[in-house]
Amino acid sequence: MAVPTLLARFSSSRQRNVVSLVVSASQVVIGFRVDGSAQVDCQPITQSDPWTAALQLLKRHEITKSDIHLVLGHGLYQTLLIDDPQLSDEDKRAALPFKLKDFISDSPSDIVADGFSSPIANRYQAFVCHKLPLIQLSHALEKRQCQLANVSLEDVVLRQWTQLDKTEMVLTRDGQGMLQIAVFDQGKLCFQRQVRGVIFEGQQLQPLVVDDLALEIQRSLDYLRSQLKNAQVSGLVVGVQNIDDTELAFQLSSRLTVAVRPQTLFDSGEHHQHIALAALNRECSPDINLFSDDLTPRGALLTFEKMVVTWGLTGLLIVLVAAYQQWQLAQSDKMLSIATQEQSTAESLSNQLNEQLKLHVPSLNLVNDVNRTEEAIAAKRKALEAVRQHDIALQQGYASVFRALSDVSRRDISVSDIAISQDALDVKGLAATPSSVPAWLQSFQTQPPLAGRVFEQMALSRDENNRLSFSLTSKREKGETL
Repeated sequence: MAVPTLLARFSSSRQRNVVSLVVSASQVVIGFRVDGSAQVDCQPITQSDPWTAALQLLKRHEITKSDIHLVLGHGLYQTLLIDDPQLSDEDKRAALPFKLKDFISDSPSDIVADGFSSPIANRYQAFVCHKLPLIQLSHALEKRQCQLANVSLEDVVLRQWTQLDKTEMVLTRDGQGMLQIAVFDQGKLCFQRQVRGVIFEGQQLQPLVVDDLALEIQRSLDYLRSQLKNAQVSGLVVGVQNIDDTELAFQLSSRLTVAVRPQTLFDSGEHHQHIALAALNRECSPDINLFSDDLTPRGALLTFEKMVVTWGLTGLLIVLVAAYQQWQLAQSDKMLSIATQEQSTAESLSNQLNEQLKLHVPSLNLVNDVNRTEEAIAAKRKALEAVRQHDIALQQGYASVFRALSDVSRRDISVSDIAISQDALDVKGLAATPSSVPAWLQSFQTQPPLAGRVFEQMALSRDENNRLSFSLTSKREKGETL
């Protein structure tokens, strides 16, 4: 198997499933993939609150170990268009709730807010929802080994109905029958409003109702034409629940000045089911996420249960350490007993050998004979060494001495006679000055064959030609003659 294929299989096995969850005031819709195909299921809200219904829906489909993309429907969040507060991404989550406190009735500590800059007149599009339900849902998902990946909004997810490189308008109708207009500039929500007073009865498209709807849409287009500076609305996408989108788009196109087309993402299903399928995409709402890890309260570092577990583990560790030390002590005592027995046996054997040694006293005559023999052997070795040195000297001759004398030759010294033996050297000759002879003798120390020579007598005299002659006599052993 190739390495890239193996790595791909390993990474895919570790990839978590993505499940979308749309929570609105009327129903809860879940979206998930089974064998590569997307499926949805919904549960109407009757007696329980929407969050309990959402958990029941997750339990029904046995959703575990998944990333949950939560989408809040109308009625569970607020949309505000305010002046741009000029907040950085790091400060936005903490400071934005306090910027919105004058526009909402809730405390800034009870809400969570997010938003982005709108292209309309230096405005800021802000979204607000309550914090507590998100925290409770996150705790419930953790028990199922799931993670709340992001929290988006129904209006924001509609961006996938448009072309992300253009400015387009989306006309939808939610589960409560309210017509909604949303405008996206390059995938970013910049305008939204509800169309009031226009009601479709059944699936029939009455011309007067279509005229009223077209009038409201045209008013929004006229308003946006004056607000959008860099781009204008280029198209209208129709996705109205329980209405033939193709027929409605055809009738609106004859009444409006922009291109109108029906939504083509989904063939059938209700509005919230479409939202759930769109939210399965990991990039369904990159600009908005109302949930972050800092919303989950940190658990207490020191609790009674943790203390009990810590004490139990500490006690178990102490017992294990004590048992291990006792085992080591027992092993050490056993080894000490064996070593003591071995020491006693060795001492007994040593005493026996010492007693036997005392009985083996050598004879005095034998000791004297051994000493005399060792002295005789030492004397013979000394004689052999002297003979060996004499043989070496005889083999080498006195060439080294004459070579050394030639190396120390001087112009102020002239040698006429040389008498040499193994340990003696007598030299006679002529010198230029009396000081030349001592200087010449001083140079003997640089030559190993001459360095050991010791002269005990030096004589200086004048010959018949009034030349200065010298005579050097080396030191001799007693009885030696040259």
